Amino acid sequence: MIMIAKFAVLCCLFLTQAWANEAPAFRYSRPVLAQDNGQQSLLAVPLDSAVYANTAADFRDLRLIDQNGVETPYLLQKIASRKTVSKRVASTSKTIDLQKFGDEDEGFVVTVQLDKNAANADGLSLVTNQHDFEYALQIHGSNDGQNWQLLVERAQIYDYSRYMSVGNRDVELPANSFRQFKIVVAKASQTRVAELLELTRTVRGGEELQRQETTQQIKEPLHVERIELWHNVGETVADTDQQYDYPASFKIKLDTEQKATIIDVDTLRQPLKGLKLQIMTPNFSRQAEVQIPLTQGLETQMRTIGTGSLEALHYQDINREQTSIGFPEQRQSRYRIVIRDQDNPELHINTVAGTGPGYQLLFLPQTGLSYQLKYGSETAEQPRYDTAPIQELLRRGYRSNSAGLGPETEAKAAEQAFNVAKLLNSSWFLGVVITLMVVVLAWSLFRVGKRVANLSDSTERQ
Repeated sequence: MIMIAKFAVLCCLFLTQAWANEAPAFRYSRPVLAQDNGQQSLLAVPLDSAVYANTAADFRDLRLIDQNGVETPYLLQKIASRKTVSKRVASTSKTIDLQKFGDEDEGFVVTVQLDKNAANADGLSLVTNQHDFEYALQIHGSNDGQNWQLLVERAQIYDYSRYMSVGNRDVELPANSFRQFKIVVAKASQTRVAELLELTRTVRGGEELQRQETTQQIKEPLHVERIELWHNVGETVADTDQQYDYPASFKIKLDTEQKATIIDVDTLRQPLKGLKLQIMTPNFSRQAEVQIPLTQGLETQMRTIGTGSLEALHYQDINREQTSIGFPEQRQSRYRIVIRDQDNPELHINTVAGTGPGYQLLFLPQTGLSYQLKYGSETAEQPRYDTAPIQELLRRGYRSNSAGLGPETEAKAAEQAFNVAKLLNSSWFLGVVITLMVVVLAWSLFRVGKRVANLSDSTERQ
């Protein structure tokens, strides 16, 4: 009988591996609704509650299929508002001239020229390793090196690190198309007090008759390592994730032993980062927590994922409410809110809703082709797509066109492949296997006991 049980288990494992090697079957499909104008576009397909309800927790079973059955790469991202930020990029240039300037050669003039294919300059930076200085710059622009136009009359560069970490070595230029720039430093040195102090003392008979302190002033010239030209580039980046309110159904019960209100919340597995309650009780303050069911083997326990205070104060000109509990992003079908009432009366709860981000698929469709979204497979693995082109378009600020999803179509029962892996991993199947093994073990012990008893009787008769 033991051999029969072993053979049955090996057969089940073999069938599991055989079904795992087959292509995953997707239970649901929905057409992608978008207007095809014959031009290139970047499409965004927002996911809705129907998709959330029937996809894996990590969205690994989402597939975009064109009308020819070809799988199409997509980028899954949270729906977020976008903003444009300015980024400095170097404009390639070189120094073509350096001359002294002024009657006493106290200043200098540097001429810098942009490379042929470099972008127009929006500003420049003086790169120097010196500290504790302050200088004024005058900047001119030209296209031929002969006719110069004043761009900046007096630009200050400074470094006050003696006092604190404050400095500026950048100069912004007005909009221009010049290819050469002349930077004039009229006074390129500054007088500084030497760090060493000369002390002279006159002493007679052990008594100091005279003391003289002398400090020296030195001139320190401005030493410029190089001058860098740069231009501003606008880059579109994601700003903040948009938050959505998701409806939920709930049931309330009182736990008299724990002195708590228990709220069981059912959702469609939307991505949630919190639960928000509408409480009609005017004044209260209660501790609360959010729990989710956690199954380990045949046992299910509740695990706390978030805690917080629910409170409200409405009195004369005071109107304050805090009725939300946050937690790390989850996609569960059931949540439980436990409100610690202690000896206080229960709260009058009107509605419960989930709050969290939304997700969308971004892809580059081919003109003339239609697409459909497939999902709902328990055996599909996480796809690995080449999303670099889509990310580059987003970085450059290209906007996506919004698409929709048509009605959901569920595959017929006859078309769905029998899932042996799910069968073998189900709790009732494991229970049957455990029961069978217990019966086999009991039978084996019974037979061993019977043999031992027969052997004892034979020994006594001998």
